[in-house]
Amino acid sequence: MKKTFLKAILIIFFVTNFMNAQSQDPILQKLIDLKLIEQKEVKDFIKNQEAYTGKSTTSYLYALFQCEYKRITKHFYSTFIANMISIENDKLSDEEQKKENQELSDYLSKLKSCELLSEKQSQYFQKEISNNSYGYKLQFIQDITFKALKADYMAPEKLKDFADKLKDYKIVDTKYQSLIAAIDEEKIEEPIDFLLYCEKSTIINPKNYSDKVAFFLEAIHKKTASVLPELAFTDFEYKIVLDPEMSAYGDNYYNCIVSLKSNGKIYKQKSGFYPSSKNDYSAGEIDIQNYYQIFNKILIDLHAPYRVHDVPVHGENASVSQIGIMVLTEEQEKKLNEFVTYINASQEDFKNKPTSQEIENAIDEYTKIGLFSNLTADQISHGKEKVRQENISNYNDILSAFPNMIYSFDTELGNLEDPYAELIKEFAAISHNEFKPTHISNLFDIEKSKKTTLKFKLKNKVYSKTFKIDNDWIDADFFDFVRSVTTKNNLEGRFYELYTGGQDAKVIFLTENQYNYIRTNKLLLFADQEWEEE
Repeated sequence: MKKTFLKAILIIFFVTNFMNAQSQDPILQKLIDLKLIEQKEVKDFIKNQEAYTGKSTTSYLYALFQCEYKRITKHFYSTFIANMISIENDKLSDEEQKKENQELSDYLSKLKSCELLSEKQSQYFQKEISNNSYGYKLQFIQDITFKALKADYMAPEKLKDFADKLKDYKIVDTKYQSLIAAIDEEKIEEPIDFLLYCEKSTIINPKNYSDKVAFFLEAIHKKTASVLPELAFTDFEYKIVLDPEMSAYGDNYYNCIVSLKSNGKIYKQKSGFYPSSKNDYSAGEIDIQNYYQIFNKILIDLHAPYRVHDVPVHGENASVSQIGIMVLTEEQEKKLNEFVTYINASQEDFKNKPTSQEIENAIDEYTKIGLFSNLTADQISHGKEKVRQENISNYNDILSAFPNMIYSFDTELGNLEDPYAELIKEFAAISHNEFKPTHISNLFDIEKSKKTTLKFKLKNKVYSKTFKIDNDWIDADFFDFVRSVTTKNNLEGRFYELYTGGQDAKVIFLTENQYNYIRTNKLLLFADQEWEEE
């Protein structure tokens, strides 16, 4: 009897508290009274309202939208769910549209009576209803909510706080007062509009240019170069070529190779290119995340303290594919990306990347110590051209452009049939016939076994090693095993691991003299060197 009484008291306590919490929120109560949400949805409503930062009118609209979305889809809204679920929007007949518009107008009136919309907002959405912009209620509520979310995000006081930060970082200077005036006049409609007031920045809208590659490419490069006088160039050229590596998987992929002259030097840059149609390469789009790196090559040669950055476009106009470009110092980039802001600049490498001259000198050194002795003249020429087109982060990237110099692979194995056999064959290829294993075998069963055995024959001796299977990760003992085999056989060289900074691995085969010379002159970055520095 006591237990039953206690349960009853607890139920009354929780219900009373819940009702009190609800009664303390007059807007929520009015939404219930107006039947915009049902009593059983209150818990979901409060949960979503609390998930929205700050209890503002927008938080009510957001919670209202989530409840409506769940009624129809059985799920709360998220980008993932929206992509998974398709809501039909059949065209309504005139009579159906008229009826829908009346219901939406009534709904709008109720929102206004709850003081969730201003007079200006109400007039705007009523006009949209009259223009037959909505085919169903959820679409209407979503539009109201998303516009409210954006209005919160682009609130003048928040924009001014960010403008002050840009001024503190010296990203905005002479145009600061103009920026504040633009905020007051509601001219900052999208985050990318901030770039109009930054010192070294520009916005490129491809729609303002011809889609013909011959005109578009040079135009956007000139626009990008306009942010700094030292980026001025002449002799602009380009060519569209098939990417043989990417195209090997089926569909054809293309690259755009741009060449230009700046400060008396020729610079080149390879970027992805997407033709407008399958058989017409005269029009298309260039990879906006890569094309501007040609200007960073110029800045590296000038030993400049800043880099060109790409600024991704967010907001309603993201589909326009605008290109935001700004020049920042390392400290400015760090400050700008410390927290989520209106501008998120790409992260560029401010380390001591090799200059064009240092790259040429390194290739001369590699040639002098015989690294290219097994390559043909065409292979060497092709490698040099590839270096000019690529983004070279360090000396390892230089040598990687030449065939059979460096073997790169992911330590998360892609080949799950005979991965260690494949690795041994690739190691042999970069040894230039010094390491010549035969009768290579490796039975690998990730499903049924915890171990796998690699066997091969070298100089009439059979070598065997068992490695553990840890899902699809390579056993680190593999590298030690190969090193021990090369040592026992007194080969003219050894395999050395290079620095990558990730889960991929890079291996090179060098003689002892080559290794010592390269390490002394810092012509490659070895794995243990980087570990020591870190």
